[in-house]
Amino acid sequence: MAWDTYDKGNYDILTRRHDGDRWDAAHPLADTPKFEAHVTIACDAEDRLWAAWSESGTLWGKDDGFGLEHEGTRLYEWRTMGVAVLEDGQWREPIAALDSALPAGFPGDRNDSPTIQADGNGGIWVFFRRRNPRIKDIISDMYNFYAAWELWGVPYSGGAWGQPVYFPNSTGRLDVRSGFATAEDGGIIVAWPTDHRDWSEMLAEQSDVYVGNVPAVEMDGGHALQPRKQPTITVYPIHVNEAEDLARIRNYEIKSGGKTYKIYRGDTHRHTEFSMDGYNDGSLLQAYRYALDAASLDFYANSEHNFLGGPDVEYQDFLLQQFADNFHLPGRFVPLFAYERSVRYPNGHRNILFAKRGVRPFRVSVEEFGGRFPYASDELTKRFANPEPVGTKDLYAYLRENDGIAISHTSASNMGTDWRDNDPEVEPLVEIYQGDRVSAEYEGAPRAAIGSNPRSAPGGFRPAGFVWNAWAKGYKLGVQAASDHVSTHISYACTISEDASREGLLDAMRLRHSYGATDNIVLDYRLQAGDKEYLQGDIVTVSGPFQLSVRVIGTEPIRQIDIIKNQGFALTRQNLGREVSFEFTDTDPSEGESYYYVRVQQADGQLAWSSPIWVTSKQ
Repeated sequence: MAWDTYDKGNYDILTRRHDGDRWDAAHPLADTPKFEAHVTIACDAEDRLWAAWSESGTLWGKDDGFGLEHEGTRLYEWRTMGVAVLEDGQWREPIAALDSALPAGFPGDRNDSPTIQADGNGGIWVFFRRRNPRIKDIISDMYNFYAAWELWGVPYSGGAWGQPVYFPNSTGRLDVRSGFATAEDGGIIVAWPTDHRDWSEMLAEQSDVYVGNVPAVEMDGGHALQPRKQPTITVYPIHVNEAEDLARIRNYEIKSGGKTYKIYRGDTHRHTEFSMDGYNDGSLLQAYRYALDAASLDFYANSEHNFLGGPDVEYQDFLLQQFADNFHLPGRFVPLFAYERSVRYPNGHRNILFAKRGVRPFRVSVEEFGGRFPYASDELTKRFANPEPVGTKDLYAYLRENDGIAISHTSASNMGTDWRDNDPEVEPLVEIYQGDRVSAEYEGAPRAAIGSNPRSAPGGFRPAGFVWNAWAKGYKLGVQAASDHVSTHISYACTISEDASREGLLDAMRLRHSYGATDNIVLDYRLQAGDKEYLQGDIVTVSGPFQLSVRVIGTEPIRQIDIIKNQGFALTRQNLGREVSFEFTDTDPSEGESYYYVRVQQADGQLAWSSPIWVTSKQ
């Protein structure tokens, strides 16, 4: 048997043999610091074991995002395939690598999910999914987002790889399974799925299954093999103390008001190939593997666009929700049910979250776009548009009816909002930072856009959407950080909750007990007034003096901590150690309501933002 493991902090492939009585020890097949996973095995006519698997770069799923040096390997940045043969107790491999044997013009960096199969004549086939973009990657134009994956097969005999064989009507997602069996005549019978997406809109149309066969390979001199040599690769970890940092934040307890809270790290905004613009994000399975292993999250929400397909297709919505249940490990890993409702500025994109399964997406109306859907034909618009004119207030009613919440994101971009709407009951949070783009705190803030520099504003610059403007309007919005597309390992939604269940996490989000961070930073921020204590995100009325307490445990020394009051800096402390605790008393509290929040900047550039505490002071 063969499997992949994350025991060393990256995916490796191990094998183990059963001799009829017992299992022997596990032996490595591919165990370099690269991504090596998704292995399949098969025996040929000479009783040799063949294996094929997927490979990608080192530091898979680690730090990557807009404005950062390219440190980690993205989830679906590139893929190649490895092949090996167990002969006389030793792993060997074909002299010619499979990917190098593909013909010119056949891209070799997105061939994935290989399945190895022996035919009845001693030949070996490798079947795989090949990514076929509509136009070569040009991510600035939405028309070029589209891509589909197709099934191909390559035979091997006589020490050489043969010509790739294309399977017609095999367009679809990356992560679909085909079936293979040896026929009586020695050939291979293949059954493969398709969703019949076309090359104009690249959207799933109708799922179907086709069956065909390929002939047995004509053998010519056996197989030319050489000893398998794994490369020696030196990797310098980005976060040397990550295991200790994770243990510290998971073990941290906030005892307040007779209750004990813990910090649960998650991501409420990631896409996969199910989104129309997710062609560089990879499969749903990879997203969950990232969440469990590379990011070691406590909770996760896969949020595909329900605009032009995605969860608006009922079967796809079933798959997305089924995955959330399949990966649910209570007390260890909690997937939420979610999607992204994508409406252009000024109404804004929102991530929609539920603790319960089965709520269908609330479709976007044409009126919310001010006319026909962009990038869509009239037929497609009719297919996916809400048949009734609806707006944000209708969305809020839908959320109240279904016990859901909304989280606005990229608010200061063309996907954002001018904060014309808010219902604090169902929209308690905002994504203040996104790894794929920038901070939405205020213009010129750390990792935020500047209007005079378009390169700093991916997605466009809409200053009315900065979070400071929402707070100035009196909106009670706590904060999170999240990933969106491509970005990995640099944005965390840190939820402070008594309960790690789905219901408990959403209840904590409703109370705005939340902060955003780009690393595993502990940010414990509270308010004391008399004998009462409040957490970040709370709304408080006090008589007399009150005190803010801040405790930060960073992953590196802290460059600066700010307490920000009503768009002004009430306190700034600089050049601090890794662990900082202090109190702050506002000696000049304002009449009426004020909000106070904390921002942390580490020496290495990592950040954390607390949710505000809103204080109405009665003199």
